[in-house]
Amino acid sequence: MFIALIPFLNSILDFIAGHIINLAGGVGAIILAIIVWMAKKYLVPYLKVEKRRRYAEFIATIADEVTDELRLKYPDRPWAVYLDEAVDKIIEICGINPEIARRAAVAALSRK
Repeated sequence: MFIALIPFLNSILDFIAGHIINLAGGVGAIILAIIVWMAKKYLVPYLKVEKRRRYAEFIATIADEVTDELRLKYPDRPWAVYLDEAVDKIIEICGINPEIARRAAVAALSRK
């Protein structure tokens, strides 16, 4: 009697194995979708922050150079006199908002 069940069990096992393989492919797609979602949620914002941080360092370096140049150009004047000139030069070089340029110039002068 057991010999008569072997073809029946074989067909059941083939059916289950075939569907598990198809199911595994679907699970792989779901896992990949979860990985993409997590990368989009956590990795992309980090990369954007890193890009902004590098840009801020670039602006700070230019502000330092501009204020150093103006200090050498006007050694006897206080920094408040040439702050507007420094801001205008930073805006011209970086093409940024005047408020950001003013903050960068003041920060550069306060570091010295």
